[in-house]
Amino acid sequence: MIRRLAVVLSALFVTSALFVPAAVADPSPVTVSIGAGNTDTPVGSPTFTRAENNDGTETLTVDLSVQPGINEDHLCLSDTAFTSRIPPGQCAYSHTNLGGATSDQFVENIGSSYVGKTLYAQLHVATADGQTAFAGWHAGNPFYGNVAIDPVAPGVPAAPLFGSWAPIGMAIVFLGGAGAVAWRRTRRHATAS
Repeated sequence: MIRRLAVVLSALFVTSALFVPAAVADPSPVTVSIGAGNTDTPVGSPTFTRAENNDGTETLTVDLSVQPGINEDHLCLSDTAFTSRIPPGQCAYSHTNLGGATSDQFVENIGSSYVGKTLYAQLHVATADGQTAFAGWHAGNPFYGNVAIDPVAPGVPAAPLFGSWAPIGMAIVFLGGAGAVAWRRTRRHATAS
C-alpha cells in the first residue's frame, strides 16, 4: 500500500514539475507598440526582456523594429512610472547616427537597483522620416512614453512546459493513480473470496 501511495505521489510531483502554472512564469518579455506624433500612429514595436545575472544584477535587452527607419533612439529607466516626456539627451542610454536602420538593440546591465521591482522604460525614437515616436505612447502635452516591465521571477522558466494544461494533467495523473489503487484493491478482494 505504501509503495502504491509513493508511486502516486511521485507521479503528482513529476506532473507538478512539468506543469508550472502560467501565472508564476517569468513576465518578461514585454512587447508594445511604438506610436508617432500626436495621433499615436503605429511605426513599430520594441520587446523588453529582463534577465537575472549570476552576480545579483539584471540585464535589460530591448529589441526594436521601426518601419520608417531609425535615426536615433534613447532609453530612460525608472522605478516609478513616467508621467511626462524626458528630454532624450537626459536618458542614460542612447544610439545616434543610425542612418535609417529598421532595427536596433539595447543590451544594458542595469545593476541591482531594480531587482524585485517593476521597471519603467521610456523609449524615444526619432524616425528616418522625421517623426518623434515613443514606445507605450501616452497622450500629453507633449505626448510621451511609458512601459512597465515586471520583475524577473527567479528560478521559474520563461515558458512553462505545459502552462494552462496543469490542472488537467494533474487531475488525470491523480485520478489514474487513485483508479489503479481502487482497481487493485477490488481485484485483490475478489481473488481472496
